[in-house]
Amino acid sequence: MEFILDTGYNGWLTLPRDTISRLGLTIRVERTVSLADGRSVDLRTFAATVLWHGQPSNVYVVESESEPLLGMSMLWGSRLTLEAEEGGEVTVEEMRPMME
Repeated sequence: MEFILDTGYNGWLTLPRDTISRLGLTIRVERTVSLADGRSVDLRTFAATVLWHGQPSNVYVVESESEPLLGMSMLWGSRLTLEAEEGGEVTVEEMRPMME
């Protein structure tokens, strides 16, 4: 599955309803939120465990009918490198602690 990196999204992941159903994720909360354009939408949030930088990580997944998004909570502690051109390569790596 491909994700869109969204540095303006402070959550972990968004996934479409059908993907969430196939994965059998458990709903945690449903709430109404206001979007930047003034619309109100109902969002359902699910718990999931993903393999991230080689380790299991517990995350929250928000149901969305847009393309799957990878947000800043997921990227925190990572080094993000991108080629700023159409079709440019994007690399996400685990940041190693600096030596003391």
